[in-house]
Amino acid sequence: MGFVTLDPDGGQVPWHNQEQEEIYFVVEGAGEMCLGAERRTLSSGQAVSIPPGVFHQLTNTGSTPMQMIYCYGPAGDVAHWRQELEGTLPRAGIDAPPLPEGAHPQCTEVF
Repeated sequence: MGFVTLDPDGGQVPWHNQEQEEIYFVVEGAGEMCLGAERRTLSSGQAVSIPPGVFHQLTNTGSTPMQMIYCYGPAGDVAHWRQELEGTLPRAGIDAPPLPEGAHPQCTEVF
């Protein structure tokens, strides 16, 4: 379980998947949630359940920071954190399924 703040205007948890089930809960702000082939707006007070193995991405589309809580079940190592830091995330539409039509592009920059 953890807490993340996504920067305004495009801060992102990029397109990825993992073996664990996951839940995102938006504490503050609004953004675009891509889950498999779906794309929806997610805002303060809403949650989304992410099944194991399904690619997903959350992008802050607002002009203020977006705060969210995530929870994995079962607990364990999640490869995408390491992949983000190393710049080795599977690329949407190349190494991984494409993002839903009209979605914000996947961030693949190393920070």
